[in-house]
Amino acid sequence: MLYRLVSALLKGEKEFSRELEEVIQEVGIDLREFSRRCGIPYSTLYKIVRGERSPTLSTLRRILSAFRREENFIAVIAARHILEETAPFREKIAVRSYPATNFEEALVMAVRAEKDGAMAIVCAPVLSTTIQKMVDIPVFTMKPKDSILKAVRQAVEKVSLS
Repeated sequence: MLYRLVSALLKGEKEFSRELEEVIQEVGIDLREFSRRCGIPYSTLYKIVRGERSPTLSTLRRILSAFRREENFIAVIAARHILEETAPFREKIAVRSYPATNFEEALVMAVRAEKDGAMAIVCAPVLSTTIQKMVDIPVFTMKPKDSILKAVRQAVEKVSLS
């Protein structure tokens, strides 16, 4: 899909508009949902799809990045020094780091991880109950010391069995 959009863009704005509309329909979502996913106001996206407006560079990046999702990854929400411990799992399954230094940032990162397509989230116990209420993907708890490895391992095993 990404290739089709880039090819259409090279052919011109009208071709891009037509192809974008087709690709969104193929994905099986409506224009309003797509605008939410890529963070572009609905009215702007509507005008682009109808060929009434040219996308800016930043709008174009958002549109294309909405189709460039990394599949099969687990999100780990933690402080940067804890995130460095996830390296051993990056060969078996993608582990994407979402750094957060406070509760509010962690909640924002949880929503972002789900939006990015995470299969599961690993986070601290103080966050897990709130995040479970916010997202529709499995949430695993890590406890202090060495347990981040255990929590990521459990998430990998659980997701692999699904």
